[in-house]
Amino acid sequence: MGQPRWTTTSDQYLSPSAGDAWAAEAAAAGERGSQRILDVETVPALPDIAAHLGLPAGTPVVIRRRLILADDKPVEIATSHWPASIAEMTVLADPAKVPGGTARFVGELGYIPAEVREDVTARWSTPYERTTLHLEQAEPVLKLTRILLDDTGQPYQCDINVMRAGRHIRYVRQAG
Repeated sequence: MGQPRWTTTSDQYLSPSAGDAWAAEAAAAGERGSQRILDVETVPALPDIAAHLGLPAGTPVVIRRRLILADDKPVEIATSHWPASIAEMTVLADPAKVPGGTARFVGELGYIPAEVREDVTARWSTPYERTTLHLEQAEPVLKLTRILLDDTGQPYQCDINVMRAGRHIRYVRQAG
């Protein structure tokens, strides 16, 4: 039997009122969605992350890495990056779960996405991804890179989500 087909939208993950969007989306597909925080740290931005955020390479960024689970099985590693100037002295830099979700908290800081850029690519899994996602061998994974920009065009968040292959996900966006 094939993998479940998901029809989804990124919009629910961007809304300040979304709460736990993954739990709601998984429930709608008949699964129990949960997540576990893997690590939270402030590090110098790697060149690609710095470029996505419009920062010089090496500028400090706060990273929150989470393991996304469906029925207790790992399906995705979700990593969010914010400039430390935005996130360093906030709950985003704390390894505890953010009450109401990060989109709500970032929105309260005044960052509401006016533009979202998403890019999906496929590549082979890394050893870390194989271990974390419980893959038995090197397998293809999907990598979603999402950049959130404010109303001035300044990027303020970069998400890198690495997903197991084998799920069919169709993104639907509403015009206007």
